[in-house]
Amino acid sequence: MRLDSKHADNFVCLASLLVLVGCGGGGGGSGPAASSCGPYPEQATSLYVLPYEVGTGHEMVHGNCTAPGTSHQAGGTRQHAYDLEMPIGTVLVAARAGQVSAVEQSNVDSTRIPGEENFVIITHADGTHGRYFHITQNGSMVAIGQMVGQGDPIALSGDTGESNGPHLHFVVEPAGQSPLVPRGGTPVTFLNTIPHPNGLREGVVYVADPYPGCNCAP
Repeated sequence: MRLDSKHADNFVCLASLLVLVGCGGGGGGSGPAASSCGPYPEQATSLYVLPYEVGTGHEMVHGNCTAPGTSHQAGGTRQHAYDLEMPIGTVLVAARAGQVSAVEQSNVDSTRIPGEENFVIITHADGTHGRYFHITQNGSMVAIGQMVGQGDPIALSGDTGESNGPHLHFVVEPAGQSPLVPRGGTPVTFLNTIPHPNGLREGVVYVADPYPGCNCAP
């Protein structure tokens, strides 16, 4: 399903309403005692593109300020993370330019063991960290210290660690903190897809469209 801008603009996430009356930690670890699910950055000036190749689309299956008791709940350590369903081996690209600050690729797929996630983490010019989790074994295409441009291939998706099936877990963590520790993330929108003023919606397939400077076919 692909929503038009009229329907997307009318969406207000349930979790945002819950936050207005107060929400706490739990569900994916304890986070801030109370945390806002917005506001989200203006999409037209977003610094981020979808973390997969232009011309492809993937469903957002979980994330972004979900209901209490879920792993991405508002106020938790994963509240602004997105889970995007995709087959193992899907090419992931850098949502934003930066320097690779951490890589783990030794774990095998489909173990369902927490803590055995493979990942690539990219630190951006402003100190924020883009975290790409559950990549497949030996699926990294980059090395620590390497500079990558927006849209550059960085890894192959997978199903490692605490995972309910092949998908990408993507989140941007604030500056000034360890890139290895989830803190709840920050609100993110993506330049190159349909409107999503309150973040990506569960159950919607988001196609990565061409964007300025992508050097890709229209």
